[in-house]
Amino acid sequence: MNEMIERYIYDVTRRLPEKERGEIRRELEASITDMLPDDPGEQDIIGVLTNLGSPRVLAERYRQTPRYLISPAMFDIYISTLKTVTLIVAVVCACAGFIMNIFSGSVYTIAAKSIGMAFSGALQAALWVTIGFVIAEHSGAYKEKRWTVGDLPRLPEQSGVKIKRSSTLTEMGLTVFFTILFTAMIIRGEVFFIFVRNSEIINPFSQAALDRLIPHIILLGCMALIADGFKLYWARWNIPLCVINAVRNVAQVSIVIYILRWPDLLSGDFIEFALTLSGKVSFLRPGGFAVFFSVIFVAAAMIDTAIGVWSTWKGTRYV
Repeated sequence: MNEMIERYIYDVTRRLPEKERGEIRRELEASITDMLPDDPGEQDIIGVLTNLGSPRVLAERYRQTPRYLISPAMFDIYISTLKTVTLIVAVVCACAGFIMNIFSGSVYTIAAKSIGMAFSGALQAALWVTIGFVIAEHSGAYKEKRWTVGDLPRLPEQSGVKIKRSSTLTEMGLTVFFTILFTAMIIRGEVFFIFVRNSEIINPFSQAALDRLIPHIILLGCMALIADGFKLYWARWNIPLCVINAVRNVAQVSIVIYILRWPDLLSGDFIEFALTLSGKVSFLRPGGFAVFFSVIFVAAAMIDTAIGVWSTWKGTRYV
C-alpha cells in the first residue's frame, strides 16, 4: 500500500478506540482503493485523500459515540490542553498546599489539605479550559487551517504499545509528592501506622531505623523518576524501556528487602505486641514480617515487569 495512504489511515485510526481501529482501517482502505483508478499516480492519491478531508473530522464520523461539547475540529486540541493544564495545576496546588501547611498540624492533615487543594485546582482548571474553548469556538476566534496531505503525520518508527504521557506525568507527580511526604513524616517524628494496646499507641517502626531510611526513600523515588523519564521520552514500550523497567524493579525490590531485614526496623514495643498476636496472625511471628512483605513486593515487581514484557511483545504488531 502507498505510504501516503498508510499515513492517512494511521492518522484516522489513532484517534479512535482501539477496539474499533481494525474494522475501520479495513473499511477505509477498501473505500480509498475503490476511489482510485487502476494505476494511480501520486496526484490521484492526493486528490482522493484531499476529498476525504481532515483525518480528525473523518475519525469523528466513524466514532460510535460522538463527542460534541467541543466540535471535532477542536476536540483533540481541547483534550490535550485539558490533560496538560489540569495535571500541572494539580501538582502545583498540591506542592503549594504542602508548603503552606507544613508547620500546621500532623502530616496526615497536611497531606489531606494538599490533596484537597490539588483536586480543587484541577476542577477549576478543567472548568476554565472548557469555558475558554467553548468561547473560542462560538466566537469564531479559532479557525482551523485548510487541511492538506502535507499535514499527515509520519508512521511511527516503532509500533509498540503506547504509554499515555498524562499517566506518566501523574506517576511522576505522585512519586515526588509521596517522597517528600514520607521524608517529612520521618523528620517530624510522625507515626506511619498506629497499633493500640490497652489504650497505648504503639509505633511499629523504630525511629533510628526510620532516620536511616530517608536516603533510601529518596533513592527509590529517584529510580522511579528516571524510569518514568524514559517512559515520557519514548511514550511507547520498546526493548530498551522494557529492560530499564525490569532493572528498576529488581533494584527497588532489592533495596526494600534489604530494609525489611534490618534487625532494628521494628520497635521493641511492636515486637512485644506482635508476639501476643503471633498465634493468630502468622506473619507477625519473628522473621515472618520481613518474609510476608518481601513476597508482596516481589510479586508486585514481577507483575509490573511482566506487563512491560507483554506490552513490548504486543507492540510488534501494527496498531
